Amino acid sequence: MHNRRSSLPTSPLFSRKNLALSHLDPARLALAFAVLPWLEREKARLWEAFQNGEPVILSEKAASQLEALDLLQYRDEATARKARLVLPGDEGSEGLFEPLPYAVALWVRGTLPQPGLRIAVVGSRTPSLMGRERARNWSRQLTEHGVKVISGLARGIDGAAHAGALEVGPTWGIMGSGLDHPYPKEHSRLMDRMVESGGGVITPFPPDALPQKWHFPRRNLLLAAWSRGVLVIEAKLRSGSLVTAKLALDQGKELWVVPGNPEDPLSEGPNSLLREGAARICRSPNDLLEDLDLMGGFPDQEVGGPGGT
Repeated sequence: MHNRRSSLPTSPLFSRKNLALSHLDPARLALAFAVLPWLEREKARLWEAFQNGEPVILSEKAASQLEALDLLQYRDEATARKARLVLPGDEGSEGLFEPLPYAVALWVRGTLPQPGLRIAVVGSRTPSLMGRERARNWSRQLTEHGVKVISGLARGIDGAAHAGALEVGPTWGIMGSGLDHPYPKEHSRLMDRMVESGGGVITPFPPDALPQKWHFPRRNLLLAAWSRGVLVIEAKLRSGSLVTAKLALDQGKELWVVPGNPEDPLSEGPNSLLREGAARICRSPNDLLEDLDLMGGFPDQEVGGPGGT
């Protein structure tokens, strides 16, 4: 997909109700996809047609809903929350929408993920103590080497990854709810620190959206789409972390996992991905950095050694 203003089509017509051409822009469609109750498959179909300059087929009701959207009002509402609404064509949005099946509206506290090498660090919400410390220490070391750590703000591995990165630099989190409903609530201060550090908290859901179960696959899609690869630290076989891992594979991204005890349920996910040949083994940050050609030389560390866990 291409989301730059110079390459975006601006004049497809609706089949059942023609709107003024000024309404037919990618920003309006992206906002509609976020706030209107349209089916997922319809969003992807509409965006593809729009990108290809084909007629966009909408019912009269849907066309009226689209026409009624007040972009300025939504931007003002974001500003009132000390955030901003980022839509296709806005400054800093380049490249964020291209890997997605359709463009989304983004409510952003702080900054968007910086350009460069981004790695999503994910894992169990109920990790072992060793897994939690590993996520914190490894994320700190990756950040020290210029890697931008992103994660999903969940309890457990996600929160530890954000906290570790914050010790030496910024980090970015993707929410599965709106800005008015930080989830989990105990991470509210962590989110504030992320914004204060120069990082950001980002959500594709409007401010009043509650943390619904079906929201999190969309969050996982953004994590996979915006990263060079995904590092899984402890995950059960059926988990959101494995969903993120498989989304990354579908997009041709790299995948690293920390192997573990075959009797430990928290190692089922990583071990399964290794067994399938879908992932690279990661015994320390050195493995990941070597694979990315970024080794700058922290001393060799075993998984349980100093500075690791």
